[in-house]
Amino acid sequence: MESGKHRTQISLEKWQYQMLLDLSRTTRKSLSAIVRELVDEKLTKTASYRKKDSLHGIVGLSSGDGASVAREHDDYLYGKRK
Repeated sequence: MESGKHRTQISLEKWQYQMLLDLSRTTRKSLSAIVRELVDEKLTKTASYRKKDSLHGIVGLSSGDGASVAREHDDYLYGKRK
């Protein structure tokens, strides 16, 4: 095993495995190489989305007691309507 890689095991649906096997044959790449490329592609898209989302950095910074702050934020910011 090459250094810098982590060996893992995954379970695929039959159709997923068959599509990967077909792709492997047509591209002459190993199944592992194809799966790594697909994972890279997905993670790159996710990472670029997170960079564009200016609010992503604040997700999970706090916790609450389950109160409906998100739904009734105006009441919390400006006071309850009379």
